[in-house]
Amino acid sequence: MAAGFTGTHANDWLLVATADGAPELHLRSSGAAPAIHLSLSHSGETIAAAIAPFPPGIDLESTDRVRDWLALADHVFAPEEREALLPLPESARRDLFYRFWTLKEASGKRDGTGLRLSQARTQRAYECDQREAIASTWQSDGLCVALVGERGMRTSVRGIPATAQQRYWRFNQ
Repeated sequence: MAAGFTGTHANDWLLVATADGAPELHLRSSGAAPAIHLSLSHSGETIAAAIAPFPPGIDLESTDRVRDWLALADHVFAPEEREALLPLPESARRDLFYRFWTLKEASGKRDGTGLRLSQARTQRAYECDQREAIASTWQSDGLCVALVGERGMRTSVRGIPATAQQRYWRFNQ
C-alpha cells in the first residue's frame, strides 16, 4: 500500500513498532519515517490497513459474536448513541452498535490515545452528508470497518465487498 501511495516499490518499506507499540512505516534506505501515516486493525483472520498523509484511524470488527449490546453501550457510548439503539430490532441494533464501536476505536487510533472511556462517552457520532464527514463506515454480513481521518478525505477501498453499505460520519464532542 505504501508503495502504491508513494510511487515507490514494496521493498523500499519497513514496518516497525514505535516505543508505544503503534505501527509505523520507515523507508528502508534511510530508516526515516516519511510523511505518510499508517493505521492497522484485525479481527479474526481479516486485516484492515489505512495509509494517508495525515494520521488515520481504522478499526475492523467481526459482527458475528453475540454481545449484550445495551450493557456495553452503557459503558462506552454517549447517552444519545445508547438511546438510538433502544427501539431497534436485534439485527439493526447489532449493526448500529458496531458502527458506533468501530468509529470510537478508529477515532482513538487516529488521535493516538486508543479507546478512552471518558472520551468515548462524550464523543457523539452523527451520520452526515459526505461533504461534512471525517469518517466512513462500511458494513456487510459479518464485518464492520470504520475509517476516521479528515474532512474532505478521499478514500480508495479494496477488499470490502461491493454489497457493503457505506455511511458517512462526523463527531461532536
